[in-house]
Parts: sequence; C-alpha cells; structure tokens
Amino acid sequence: MTQSDQTRRRFEDIAGAADTRSRTATGLLLVAALVMLGIHFMQLATFSLPSGQFRNFHLGFAMIIGFLALIEQSGAEQKLRRALFWVLAALTIGLMAYIHVEYQALTQVRSFLPSAPDMAVAVLLLLAALILSGFQWGWTIPAMALIGIAYGLWGYLMPGEIFFHGGIAPKRLLGYTSIPYFQGLLGGLTSLSAGTIFMFMLFGGALKATGAIDFIVQLGFTVGRRSRAGPALVAVVSSGLMGTVSGSTVANVASTGALTIPLMKRYGFKGEFAGAVEAVASTGGQLMPPVMGLAAFLIVGMTGLAYNSIMLAAIAPALIYYAYLMFSVQLRAISLDLDARESDVLEGGPTLGEAARGQWHLAVSVAVLVWLLVSGIPAGNSALISVLLLLALDVVVTVARGRFSLDAFRTALGRVVNGLVEGARAGATVATVIAVIGVLIELLTVTGFAQKLSFAMLDLSDGSLFTLSIIVAVSCLVFGLGLPTSASYFIVALFGAPALVETGVPVLAAHMFVFYFANLSAVTPPVAVAALVGANIAKANFWGTSFNAVRLALPGFLMPFLFLFEPEILGLSGGLGDQMLAVAQAIIATGALNCALEGRIFQRISVIERIVLAVAALGLLYWDFRIELVSLAIIAALAAWSGYKALALRRAAAN
Repeated sequence: MTQSDQTRRRFEDIAGAADTRSRTATGLLLVAALVMLGIHFMQLATFSLPSGQFRNFHLGFAMIIGFLALIEQSGAEQKLRRALFWVLAALTIGLMAYIHVEYQALTQVRSFLPSAPDMAVAVLLLLAALILSGFQWGWTIPAMALIGIAYGLWGYLMPGEIFFHGGIAPKRLLGYTSIPYFQGLLGGLTSLSAGTIFMFMLFGGALKATGAIDFIVQLGFTVGRRSRAGPALVAVVSSGLMGTVSGSTVANVASTGALTIPLMKRYGFKGEFAGAVEAVASTGGQLMPPVMGLAAFLIVGMTGLAYNSIMLAAIAPALIYYAYLMFSVQLRAISLDLDARESDVLEGGPTLGEAARGQWHLAVSVAVLVWLLVSGIPAGNSALISVLLLLALDVVVTVARGRFSLDAFRTALGRVVNGLVEGARAGATVATVIAVIGVLIELLTVTGFAQKLSFAMLDLSDGSLFTLSIIVAVSCLVFGLGLPTSASYFIVALFGAPALVETGVPVLAAHMFVFYFANLSAVTPPVAVAALVGANIAKANFWGTSFNAVRLALPGFLMPFLFLFEPEILGLSGGLGDQMLAVAQAIIATGALNCALEGRIFQRISVIERIVLAVAALGLLYWDFRIELVSLAIIAALAAWSGYKALALRRAAAN
C-alpha cells in the first residue's frame, strides 16, 4: 500500500466513514464535528454563551452534521438528492448565523413582535429539521409534528371538549416552534440534549472507538461457555451491556444480533426464539442503569428529580428483567436438551481475564462515570470527565503497546479523533429528533390537549388506580409504537404520568411506569420494531418472533404495576429490607410464571399444574398479603412435588 493510500485510509477511519462516497462531505463533517465538540466543551467549562445561543449552535451543528452524513450515504448517481442536502446544509448555516447575530434583538426587542425575516427563519428552520429527522428516523415523527402544528392552527374546528381549543394565530404558533420564544426546536428538550444527552452520546462513541463492543461480546462469550443456554446467554449479556454504549434498541439488535442470532440458530434454537431473545435483551439495555437509553436524563428533565434517585430506583427492576430472561433461555435449552458446555459453538477467542487485561481502561472509565453520577456531579460534566479520562487512558495503552513508536502515536491520535467524531455524529442524530419532538410537545402543551387527555383518563377510570393504570399502559404501547426510546418516553410521559400522579402515585413511580411501557412498545405487535429487525436477521416469521418476544419480556409488562401498588420495589417506601423482600417476591413470581409457560420445573409438568402455577405466580404479584402468602405456598408445593418426581425418576434410571 502506497503512502497516499495509507493517508487516505487513515483519513477515512478518523472520519468514521470508510465507505463514504463524498470526500468533501467527509472533510466538512469532520470539521463540523470538531467545532461542535469545541463549543460544547467550552460551554460546559465556562458557561460563556447564553442558553438560547448555545441551543442554537447545538441544533445548528447537529443539523449540518446530519445533512453531511446523508450526503456521504448518497451515491454519485443520486445528484438531485445530494444537491438537496447540500442546499439544506448551507441553509442551516445561514439560519444558525441569523439567530446568533439577532439573538439580543429576538429576546429583548422582538420577543412578542417578530419581524417578517424572523418568521421566514422560523419556517425554514422547521422545514429543514422535519426533512432531516424524516430521512434519519423515518417519517412518523415529522408527521406527528405536522399534525400537532395543524391542530394548533385549526383546533377551533375540532369537535368535543378534549380536542377543541380556541386556535393559535400563525405568528404565535411559529414562535412556539423556534424563535422568537426559543421553544420547540430551541426549547427545553434541546437544552437537555445539548447539556447532557450529547455528552453521553459522545461517551458512547468513545467507547465504541476504543473497543468496547469487542470487550462486551467477549464478556458474553465467557459467560455463555459456562451455561447450557450458550449463545442465548451471550445475546442476553452482550445486548444488555450494549445499553451502556447505544441509545437505540434497534441499533443494539442490529449490532449484536448479527453475531448472536446465527450462533443461536446453529446451536439449536429456532429462528423465532433466537430473534426474540436478541430483541428482548436489546430492549432491556434501555432499562439498565446507568444510561437507560438516555431516558434517565429525560426523566430528570421532565420531573426535576435527582439523577441518583432515578438510577438507584431502576437497578432492581432491570435485574429482575434480566434474571427472568436468563432463566427463560436456560429452561428452553434444557427442554431442547442442549448444553453449550459440551458444544464447540463457543470455542476459541480470548478468556475474560485476557479481554479484561486488554481493555481495563474501559471498565475504569465506566466506573468513574457511575461514581461521578452517584456523587452528585452534573450528568453532562460527569460524562465529559469520563470521555476525557477514557481517551487519555486509551492513548497511554495504545502507545505503550506500540512501544512508543511514531505509528503508535498516530494510531492513538486516530482513535481519539475517531471516538470524538463517532460520538458527535451519534449525538447530532439524537439532537435532531429530540428537537422535532420538542415542537410536538410544545404544541400539545400550549393547546391544553395533554392536560385534557390526562383528565379524560381520570374520568374514564372513575377514580380506580388499577383501571387508570390499564388505560395508561395501553396508551403508552400505542403512542410508543415504532419510535425511539427518547421519543416514545417523551410523548407518553406528557399525558400518562400526570394522570397517575393525580391519583397519589409518587412522581418517579409514575414516570417509571410510562417509561417501561414506552420501551416495551419495541417488542409489542403489530409494529414491534426490535422484533422485526431480529426476525429479519434470523430469517424467521415476524409474528412468531414478536409473540415470543412478548413472552420473554413478560416482567417488563408486569413490574410497572408493582411500581404503582408496591413502590417498595423502587425503594420509594419502606427500608432496604422492604425493597429486598419485594425484589425476592418478584423474582420468585416471575420465575414461577416462566416455568408455567415453559411447562417445566425440575421436569415436565402437566397442563393442570401449569395453570395452577401461573395463577399462583400472578397471585404472588398481587398487593394483598394473604393472597401472596397462599400463592407462595402453592408455588413451593408444586416445586417440591416436581423435584420429588425428578429425583424418583433419576433413582429409577440408576437402578
């Protein structure tokens, strides 16, 4: 390879776009990403920019990076498409510059009397953001934003008390989308994205660039080799840990599923089950602290609660979710008479010790991040410190491995820049969709629709918390279909959580309730985007995969009700002993339900035993002490009877 070829390859690797079809777009994207990073680092360190200007730069550079990335992905033959994105990128620069230059006038002089150029900028910024989010995330979210805008204009024509409102004048409506009110695209959600979410996406990009994905997969292989479930356990462990790196369920399925699903099929699991395991494990990655698919920080933004309390409350439910999933794949392996310990499907590769010695700095940076967050350091600053620590340690490790050669220094620098640019690209993509969601939420709020919908739910439930919880759960599943984690949570939290809080439910319990159901829409038919991706990789039937996924994600559907009726499981009432008792109760109940669905405890059980066991498992989750006690006794009796019969069969076989 010639020196020029080496230079070109290194440049492409640094830009994070080895398959790019436009070197100009790649170069400009690299520059835009580094400038965006510089602005964010400066702001977090000095807070020198007013909030509105910082949000403007955040959204502007995110959109520029987004359009340049789309140009990269477009072939040379797609001239019209490329021209459109070039025009929109240039337009975005002009809009960002206008808002920056006119910021003082917009906020102090024309805040209530915007000029014609102000309105033109607001319209063009909205159109550019809608187009970009449509190409990046699909057209569902832009369509919902447009429906919200139309509702804001013509709500006075809508029938019924819930949908009717007096209408919003066009100028005022445009003001709510961006300028001069600095709401919508430039509102509170964009502020949260700029100060917190972007930093965590940057941390995720740095982890990817420094080998975190390989380390996670190696960890999964190490655990899988010691279990009968083998590759299925690899999928559970690796996809769960990927939640620390990726903020997207679908991205988790696509990245780890490409490896784990074929392994599970080769091992002996059916394609529908393999695709479902990966989909459910990846969905759980959004429920697992410390990142929780970025939703932990969104809950902070929506409720004002401390991050520490959210993360600590989420630990126990996430562990129950994964304990159930691990038990499920183990039971299925036993039913199919599979044993990875006697198979060569997971042979080869480094041991956990070897992988840990090679990637110790990744674990250190994650541990420091968690420690900083728990210590009360602002989330954005915690992520920034962890990013800088991770990249510094990676430089030291890379250079030391290369014996301090010039090539080692070049490689280390390339990894640093690659990690920063990868994180900036990911953060920019999330920033755009969050800004568009901000428009929808702003309009649903100012028209009063969200509040009226919450009150309608309360009226429909007639004061019954259980009835209200069913209504909210169904609404969350419907509104969350096909949307990314952040989008689905924001939309359902707007109307679902306030309705629950009105009945006396703790604020955190209400938001955790809607957050869980918003996430589980990813595996709930008829959309089930995570199950769809898993089914495509497994070349399996979508409906079979999605129904398997619902079964494997069962604790995710049941535990939110415990958040409302037994908040001890979140640590919101009682002491540590009460929480541990609630967790043990949930683990036993979900484990028993798992056995009933699989038809096996220590051996195969009859249909009658399965029905009784399922009813007892649900009874153990019920919030009445007497019912729970009877249910526990039934579960224990059935387990003892199954164990006795299994032991008797083994003795008979031995004789």
